[in-house]
Amino acid sequence: MSELDEDRAMENVIDRLSQRFPSLTRDHVQQVVGEEFARLEEGRIRDFVPVLVEHAAKERLSSEAEPVSIPADESAVAAPATDEPVELDPMEIERRSRSSGFLFGDLGGGPT
Repeated sequence: MSELDEDRAMENVIDRLSQRFPSLTRDHVQQVVGEEFARLEEGRIRDFVPVLVEHAAKERLSSEAEPVSIPADESAVAAPATDEPVELDPMEIERRSRSSGFLFGDLGGGPT
């Protein structure tokens, strides 16, 4: 993962957590995400850093405020419409893989 991709993914994490914890300021969410990111800064494998940072930050923020439920479709509505191809961040790829059927695309023989 390039540094630009990682920065973009961290901004997406901050956006998602700010929506999830509306009673906390964006600056506070950004600070917590930054602290969690700093803990993983020395890691050699960078592809999973955004996922790990979001998980750790969400746990910390949950102890400070009650999260709100955000419908999955709301994230698609909030995204601005552009003609440029959209590059998904690692968390979105993970989320979409979990929402598919049994084991990555319903390999269990169910309807598609």
